[in-house]
Amino acid sequence: MMTHDDFLKIEKQFYAYTRPFVDRAEDPYPFVLKQEHTARVCRAVEMLCQSLDLDGPKTARACAAAMVHDMGRFPQFAVFHTYSDARSKNHAALGCREIVRSNILSHLSVTDRQLILRAVALHNRPRLCATLGRDLNLLARLLRDADKIDIFNIMKDHYLNPDSRHGFITYDLHDDGKIPRAAAQALLETRQNDLSYVDTLNNMRVFQAGMVYDLNFPAAAAAILDLEVIPVLLDGIPPSDLITRLAQALLDHLKSLASSNHGKH
Repeated sequence: MMTHDDFLKIEKQFYAYTRPFVDRAEDPYPFVLKQEHTARVCRAVEMLCQSLDLDGPKTARACAAAMVHDMGRFPQFAVFHTYSDARSKNHAALGCREIVRSNILSHLSVTDRQLILRAVALHNRPRLCATLGRDLNLLARLLRDADKIDIFNIMKDHYLNPDSRHGFITYDLHDDGKIPRAAAQALLETRQNDLSYVDTLNNMRVFQAGMVYDLNFPAAAAAILDLEVIPVLLDGIPPSDLITRLAQALLDHLKSLASSNHGKH
């Protein structure tokens, strides 16, 4: 069974793996951002585990998955200079390759290694299938929720404190100043995100806000409500009744999930 010491060893190896990307970069910020994101996702997943009263081994496993979940982002940005999977390669698949190459999980049991690798492979999928085994289903949902908590945190800061040097955060998408009606209407009707709409900055804003429909745990919904991020995401879009209705629907969903017993493991 995994222990906290196992996690600490992975944490040490993660920084040994990522530090050269920071040191070699002409602009280290994209890599530092991912290091900082990883640390916050670890804290978020630990919070979620506490909210579910998970035992030490399950918590250590979830923290380990959080620590390695974005290892693929480092070679992705180093080679392609973008975090857009569509314009480069699937960062989750790259991450699994780097995890195996680096032997960062070599001290763990075969079961823990396989669960963590599979959770990493699944963390950026649009949706999870319903046929996952119990341990993988729990781990994947924990990782996806923790990841989203900090993605919302990063996006809120980015939109409130815009910096032209950091356009890579939103894939350098153009702000056409238009209301993304098709994306917003589809999200209202289906309560599911569709990445095919994301071709402008305002379409990305809708997509990012729509991530709340993929949340699993009340504590994650509560954390995102506390961020007050939905208005920040959608207020950058020209005002319309459609966007107002979408914002209310998203907030209602968050409040409902935050106050529910849904998502217990």
